[in-house]
Amino acid sequence: DRRSPMRASPKPSERGGQSGIALFMVIASIAVLSVLVTEFVYVTQSNSKIAYDAVDRVRAHYLAKSAFKLSLLRLRAFQHVRGFLATLGKGAPGGLGIPRGIADKIWSFPFFYPIPTNIPGLTPSDRDRIEKFQNDSSIEGKFTAIIESESSKFNLNQILAAFAPQSTPSPAPSPDPSPLPGAPEPSPIPTFNPEDARSSLKQFLGNLLAAKADSDEDFADEYRDVRVDELTDHIVSWAERNYESGAANRNPVPLKRAPFYSVSELHMIAAMDDGLYQVLAPSLTASTTPGINVNTIKDSTLGALVPGITKEEIKAFYKYRDDPETDNSFKNEEEFYAYIADKVAAFKGSPQAISQYKADLIKRNLRIVVEESLFKISVDAQIGSANRRIEAWVTVGEDTGSRIKGAPGLADPV
Repeated sequence: DRRSPMRASPKPSERGGQSGIALFMVIASIAVLSVLVTEFVYVTQSNSKIAYDAVDRVRAHYLAKSAFKLSLLRLRAFQHVRGFLATLGKGAPGGLGIPRGIADKIWSFPFFYPIPTNIPGLTPSDRDRIEKFQNDSSIEGKFTAIIESESSKFNLNQILAAFAPQSTPSPAPSPDPSPLPGAPEPSPIPTFNPEDARSSLKQFLGNLLAAKADSDEDFADEYRDVRVDELTDHIVSWAERNYESGAANRNPVPLKRAPFYSVSELHMIAAMDDGLYQVLAPSLTASTTPGINVNTIKDSTLGALVPGITKEEIKAFYKYRDDPETDNSFKNEEEFYAYIADKVAAFKGSPQAISQYKADLIKRNLRIVVEESLFKISVDAQIGSANRRIEAWVTVGEDTGSRIKGAPGLADPV
């Protein structure tokens, strides 16, 4: 008698175990899916942010480039205005009573975008026009464009024969060699002497540090043991190929033995720290300048250039030179020497002191100039989290246009 086998019903404990396994598998699957979804969302957001940042970097680059081109346009406008004023001459209609500083404002005034509307003296109608312009322009981001005079600084590379003032070719002689009546005699161009050049740099750095120590007791206390001769020795060793010195053994970084490309290279010198750099850098340049422009010179450089000048005399110098009502800018170097002889106590009433000062400048390969031809353009642009900085040095000639260096891809004559 065959009987169908009967299946035994699972016990309650077995049913509970199977349900627990299924629940665990469901929870595990959900956890895995959650991880995958979270990873997918994170990767998507990261790629999206990277893409937007890349777009912002490109936009910031072209915003900076536009600001740079605008700065070149300002220099071109300054060049034309300067040439126009020069054609008027003294005594010509409209040629009197126009301070040179007004023309210099074309390039010297910093340009910001968005244009500030909280400037004192700005009328409500001017604010409305500025805001309308900015809304219509649809320019996103912001930028700052600053143009500085490089000839108002001391050239670090002047310690090298190739960059000394006499290396600049002289202009072709005039068909009529006789000077114009009343024209100042040109300054003699000295023969390069490396010892004098190093001494000039040492004296200039020493004057800068001494002026800072006189006005800042904390600085004087912290850097009271700084030796200017050792600092000068390190700087010369960095740039001069054949200069023999113990600085090579004391410098942790191999010496460059080539001209300074940028003042920031001073950070590579063992005797230099951030405190000294902040004091010295504003008065130094690595660009080849025709001389030190006394119409754009800064107070720290003036104090280092004119020995014995006091703080009060420096303030009086700028009050006189930058008088908004009268054009007291120096037309030639002799006017500068005349002012020093009349207003600076260390030289007043002593023609011999002025003569010695002139001879000292010639010996130090320092020349006084009154026209600006070398400018530094610094542009900072920002869109979102992207930043772009452009620096360029522009030489502006009388009628040969501008030559640009230091801005890759932007070195076309304008």
